[in-house]
Amino acid sequence: MTHSIYQPARFIFVAGLLTAMTLSACATKPDRRGPPPEDIRSGQKPKTSGTFLHPIAALFVSMDTNNDRMTSRAELESGTEQEWAGFDRPPSAVYFAPWVRQNLGSVDASPNFMSFDRDFNGVVTEQEFTEGLSQEFDKLDKNRDGQLTRSEMIVAFAAPQGQRSRGRGQEGRPEKGSRGGGRPSR
Repeated sequence: MTHSIYQPARFIFVAGLLTAMTLSACATKPDRRGPPPEDIRSGQKPKTSGTFLHPIAALFVSMDTNNDRMTSRAELESGTEQEWAGFDRPPSAVYFAPWVRQNLGSVDASPNFMSFDRDFNGVVTEQEFTEGLSQEFDKLDKNRDGQLTRSEMIVAFAAPQGQRSRGRGQEGRPEKGSRGGGRPSR
C-alpha cells in the first residue's frame, strides 16, 4: 500500500471546492421574474400616489364565473376549491411559490406563504388555505355585503402634501442655469 503526499492535498482541494460551491449557491438571489416597474427602467423615482389593484384581486377576479363584475361568497368558495385541487399535496413554501407567482403576479406579492401557514409547520393545509382566502376577501369587501366589486379591489394612495421645489436638482441644490434661492417663479 503506497501513500502519496498528494492525497491529503487533493482531499483539502476537493473539500474547499465543494465549500465554495455551496456558499456560492446560498449567496445567489432568488428568481424574481417579471419586468421591473416602468419608473425603474426610466430612471425616475416611483410615484407615491395613484390607484393600484391588490395582488389577491387578480385571483378573485378570475373566480367571477358569471361575469357580473363581482365575486360573490359562493364564487369564492367554488374558486377556492378549484385552486386547492390544483395542489397534489399540502404545499410547502417552495411548492407554494409558483402558485403565488401565477395567481398574484410575483413571489413577493401578498398574501404570501407565511400569511397562509398559520401554525408555522412548514405546509399550508386546506383549512389554512380556505380561511386565508376568506380573510383576504373580507378585508377587501368594504361594505360587508358578501359581494366583492372591482372598486373594492382598488386601493388609492394620496401623494404626500408639502412644498415642491422649483429650479432645484438632486439633493435640493440649484440646477445649472437657475438662479437658485429666492421665491419660485409663478
